[in-house]
Order: sequence, then C-alpha cells, then structure tokens
Amino acid sequence: MATVMESRYAIDTSANLIRFEVWGELTAESLIELLDQVRADPRYVPGMHALGDYREAYGNWDYSEIQRFRDYLMHIAVPCEVRWAALFRPGNLAAAAHVLILISEAVGSDIKMRMFEEPAAAMRWMRGEDRPGVSMSHEFLSGRVEVRTGDITGLPVDAVVNAANSTLLGGAGVDGAIHRRGGQEILRACRELRETCYPQGLPAGEAVLTTAGNLPARYVIHTVGPIWGRDQQAGVLLASCYRKSLALAANHALESVAFPAISTGAYGFPKEEAAAVASTAICQALAQADAIERVSLVFFSDADRDVFLANQQFG
Repeated sequence: MATVMESRYAIDTSANLIRFEVWGELTAESLIELLDQVRADPRYVPGMHALGDYREAYGNWDYSEIQRFRDYLMHIAVPCEVRWAALFRPGNLAAAAHVLILISEAVGSDIKMRMFEEPAAAMRWMRGEDRPGVSMSHEFLSGRVEVRTGDITGLPVDAVVNAANSTLLGGAGVDGAIHRRGGQEILRACRELRETCYPQGLPAGEAVLTTAGNLPARYVIHTVGPIWGRDQQAGVLLASCYRKSLALAANHALESVAFPAISTGAYGFPKEEAAAVASTAICQALAQADAIERVSLVFFSDADRDVFLANQQFG
C-alpha cells in the first residue's frame, strides 16, 4: 500500500466536469495541492462539477484537517451551485467526509458535496436528477419560451444574457459568474466597448453583444436593468432590456437565448411585477423575431421560478 497520496485528473469541458482519481494516504494539504493544480490548468473553468474517486485512498482526518479543507471550499466557492461527488469505501475517510458535508451545508457553501459507492449514482446526482421534476420545464408560446431553474453559465445556447452593471466590467451575482467562467476575453471586449461606444457606461435598458469567451454559449448579450426606487420608469427600462436583447439576437441570426431574472436581485425590482413586465416584453419581441426559436428564462431557485410562473403574462 502506498504511503503518500498519488493522483491523476482529467477535465471534460464539454461536460463541465473534473474527474479525480486518488490513491494512497490522503491529507487535507495534499488534496488542496491537487485542487490548486487543477485550478491552474487553462482548461479549468470556475463552477465546474467534480467526480472524485477516493476508493483506493485512506487516512485519519481529525477536526483540524476537516476545518482546513472546509475553509478552502469556502474560499473557492462561486455564486452558483457546484456539485462535487466523492466515491468512498467505508472507513475513516468516509467518516471524515460525512462531517465535512455537514459543516459545508451548515455554513451555506455553494459547493454541494455527497458521498457514493458507485460512479453511476454519483453522475446522476451531479446532473441534478435527484431534483423533483428536474427534466420538466414549463413551456409557453408553443414551446418558444421555457421557464426553468439552473446555472445559466453552463447552457450551450447561442447567447446568454448578462444582467450587467453600467460599467460592463463585472460585478456580483450572475454578472460576476459570467465574467469568472467566461474569462478575460469577455472583459477585454467590454473594456473595448467602454473605450469606444460607451465611455460613460452602458445606460439602463440598453443591450450590447460580446464574445462568450470560455462559456459554452456563443455570445453574451449584456444589458443593464433598472434600479428599483432610483431609476424613473423602471418598468419601461426593464421591458427594454428584454426587447433590445432579443432584437440584438435576431439581428445576429441567433436562434436560442437564455435570460436570468434581470433587476430582481440586488437592484430590488419586485419579482411579481418583473414577471409581468418580462413576459409581456418577450411576447412582443418574439412576434417580431421569427428566427429566434427558443428563449430560456433561467432562475437560480425553484422559489423564484414559481413566483415568475404565478405572475407571468404569456397566457
């Protein structure tokens, strides 16, 4: 039996997945070193899911090691749900992993961890097949619009819409996640727009298109939503975000577009009112854009999706 940890990894960008195989003596320090090596790989994208096979590894993790690795998870967490499945055989490592999972869930880390004894079950969990109705989306306008939950940065669509701020240089929430996963190409394109077309920043209600960098989408459409309570005619500006984003997609012959819930987060637009505004604007825009075949409205949580469904105006 090996006395030190040995490992190998592979990155599958098409599946948004990292695969690990670890054998020998596993410590928190050696696992962190391995993960740092993966994160330095140019193929790595923040937000990737991971499948780690530790069935040939062993070790005695005390609380200090569990705490050290938990702190590391919190440090690398991104603002979207990432699923890390671990394949374990019964033993000390499995017991330590149970404790780590409980701690991570208690502190609210976006990295969700589960233990499995065989790969097929782990893959089903990472694909989200444990979620009730995961394969079901709510469709409207004869299938041209779908309403669902998920990670918008992982969708292989023609264009992902970014709920940007006026600087176009990244921020929190969806904006930050798109810039992190998309990489420096998106930031360079946005800086060029600032230097040429929008030296004062992109106004609320407007939309621009850039490369999608490392995202599975082809393009990113950046639009700036209104700030509730500050911007006048906030509803008009929000409707403009959806209409101009879809018009931009149609002008570039794009067939599939994915939207987040614009302005309903930090910008404070009431979710019930936003649902009515967004759905009405999308109906109007699609009536003028026959080439767009699919609009996905992607929500981070089931609760937000359900608020939209209860207030949408698609009919």
